[in-house]
Amino acid sequence: MKTQLLISTNNSLLEVDHIFICVEDAPKVEFFEQAGLMFASPPMQQIERGTASQILFFENFYLELIWVEDEVAAEIYAVRTGIDFLGRSHWRQTQISPFGIALHQQSRATSSFEEEFRRSQPQKTELLLSFSSDNLVTQTEPLCFVIPDAIALPTLLKNFPNFQKQFVSHPLGLRKMTGIEVTVTHTYSVTQPLALLVENGAVQVEQGTSPCLQLTFDNYMQRNILDTRAIGIPIVFKF
Repeated sequence: MKTQLLISTNNSLLEVDHIFICVEDAPKVEFFEQAGLMFASPPMQQIERGTASQILFFENFYLELIWVEDEVAAEIYAVRTGIDFLGRSHWRQTQISPFGIALHQQSRATSSFEEEFRRSQPQKTELLLSFSSDNLVTQTEPLCFVIPDAIALPTLLKNFPNFQKQFVSHPLGLRKMTGIEVTVTHTYSVTQPLALLVENGAVQVEQGTSPCLQLTFDNYMQRNILDTRAIGIPIVFKF
């Protein structure tokens, strides 16, 4: 089951590559390790944007937990790019969505979804990420963006054959992501990029009192749930 499939037009399709979640502090690694989820190590630092991150890799997707280490650098980055990691990490106070959804292409042809991004005069960062202007400024919904092939997960798995064996195996047994549900706290008409994700079955969007990301793995075969909201991270793993 490939519920992460976004859209297919003339043999061109976009898929969810990874999701980031902005958190206030570095995640409690011990909590995840005791549950049977292993982060890639060491943590990654992004000096230019003032952040660091921990990553959980799976067979077809990865999850990145991002926190701010240098508030001044994060504020400068927000002014330059429109991506406010500091505001998103303090989502309880700012009411900004802590989530970001990255998509990658499966062919070099341009899909109709990416055309929607470009039609709305996309902005670029130094990594040439493609954003819809409307989605970029609507910070109460998850940030949606298309990443170049060179930094997409399939390229990483292809170029580093031992990568999957080293980082993708979890004692908890989670292998493939098969569903994404995002809870938002504001009732409004979502922007075109998020609407297309919902329309094509890549993401479900629900209304709620607090942001939450529910990820389903392996079609919920084990009928188990891991809820990390107890440690301040709004994720529910269903597997």
